[in-house]
Amino acid sequence: MGITEVTGVIAVVVSVLYLGLQIRDNTKVLRSQAHYNALSLAQRPMEMMIENESLANVVNRSYANPDAMSADDWARFGNYAFIGFNAWEYLYYQHRDKAIPKELWVGADAYFKELVETKPGLTRFWSEFQTSFDEPFRSYVAAEFARKPAAA
Repeated sequence: MGITEVTGVIAVVVSVLYLGLQIRDNTKVLRSQAHYNALSLAQRPMEMMIENESLANVVNRSYANPDAMSADDWARFGNYAFIGFNAWEYLYYQHRDKAIPKELWVGADAYFKELVETKPGLTRFWSEFQTSFDEPFRSYVAAEFARKPAAA
C-alpha cells in the first residue's frame, strides 16, 4: 500500500470519527429541544390559569361539576383541557421515541393520570373529545379512564 492510499484511509477514518461526533452533538441538541418543547406545552395550561382568573374559575368548576356548566363555559373548558391533552400526547410520543428524558415522562404522565383520577370533568371531556386523538395514545388514555373508580 502506497503513501497516498494510507493517507486516504487515514482521511476517511478521521472524517468518519468527526461525523460521528457531529451526529452525537446534533442528537443532544435535538433532545434538548424536544425537552423544552414538552415543558412549554405542558406548562401552557397552568400559565393560562395563572394569568386569567376567569379561566381558572371555569376550569375549577368544570373539573368538579361538569354538568352544571353553561354551554359557553363548557366550551371554554373543553378547549383548555384539549390543550393539556395535546401536551400529554406530545410527551407520550416523545417518550416512545426516546426524545425526552425518562424522568420528564414519568413525572408528567403521573400528573396527567392524577388529573384523570381526581377531576370528574375530565371524564366528560374525554367522552366528547377522544375521537380527536389517534391510536395508540387514545387507547392509552382510555385505559387510564377505565382504571378510574366509578363515581358514587
